[in-house]
Amino acid sequence: MGIVLSRVSNSCRKVSREPANTCPKVSSICNSTDSDYSSITPIRTKVCEPEELLVPALPEKTRVERGYVTPQQVYNLLNAEAGQPALHDPYYILILDCRSAERYKQSHLVTARASVTVIHPELGCLISCVQLQEFSIILLYAEEGCSPVGSVEARADSPGLQHCFFQLSALGMDPVILQGGFSAFHALYPFLCTPHMVLLEPERQTLTIYPSEILEGALYQGSASQAADYRIIKNLHITHVVNATADCPDVFPSTLRYLRLHLSDDAQQDLVEALPLASRFISAALRGEPAGRVLVHCSLGRSRSSALTLAFLMEHRCWSLLHAVRWLKERRACTAPNVNFLRQLLSYEEQLFGSRLTSLDDIRL
Repeated sequence: MGIVLSRVSNSCRKVSREPANTCPKVSSICNSTDSDYSSITPIRTKVCEPEELLVPALPEKTRVERGYVTPQQVYNLLNAEAGQPALHDPYYILILDCRSAERYKQSHLVTARASVTVIHPELGCLISCVQLQEFSIILLYAEEGCSPVGSVEARADSPGLQHCFFQLSALGMDPVILQGGFSAFHALYPFLCTPHMVLLEPERQTLTIYPSEILEGALYQGSASQAADYRIIKNLHITHVVNATADCPDVFPSTLRYLRLHLSDDAQQDLVEALPLASRFISAALRGEPAGRVLVHCSLGRSRSSALTLAFLMEHRCWSLLHAVRWLKERRACTAPNVNFLRQLLSYEEQLFGSRLTSLDDIRL
């Protein structure tokens, strides 16, 4: 599956430097309903280079047992988009619920099948290897657990899951297991669990596709249509929205705080003011009391929103543009800022760190 596992590094150090002598003047392009930003009006303002340089940090890798994927990874897999939502394809992911039939009927991951309909404890595999090979991903889960695959603990905790895992492996498949099981996933994403069977393509077409989760329980990136869906906003507990579209309205101004950036996805769009404004807005929201949850969106959630998310990850996680791009692509595969935005992000990286750490060839998407 090519999944890279990592977690946020909170260490971000700065080194002092002399303030820049000159500050270019640019036109303001935003307004906001957030009280911290209500003073921003469409007048000419100054954007100065920071007085301190950031020291680059690396995203820290987290330990996940071999054969496992985290609930957050599964969330992003279920909501992956590549032209069209991947979950609408019946051969995108095969999810096997290895719990009892009773627990399956009560609730299960959306599109999951009871494992006995594919791998029977006594009869073995009930569908052909050719059919199995048509699936891009095969995911298994029990009620809970994350012991090493094949260990005594794992065999005792979830014998049905272990049987399925090794049966599929023997058939040449490469299944993965949900870390923490159904209970861990349901605790975070109950809205992606259901008592109903959803298997066929027409049924899948009715499923809601959620924004990608970039920082767990904190930062999301998606499309304008997702930002206008109140069910999505409510289920993800979104409190702040960065609207990077040229003409899509702020849909819930009475209940959410918005930063509106009128941006176009073209070769002429200047991001010199938008990048630090969005970065500051996101940071203030996530550091609030209580901490907020932010959705960054443009029309399709690929180019403009990606540029703003990358700027935040560079400035507030102290990651180079290259590491920020890798992090974002792992969580939102359809990430695709245009070349103009990439060049401006390279300049922003140099402004933050004092030198270019990334080349355009490294990040051309």
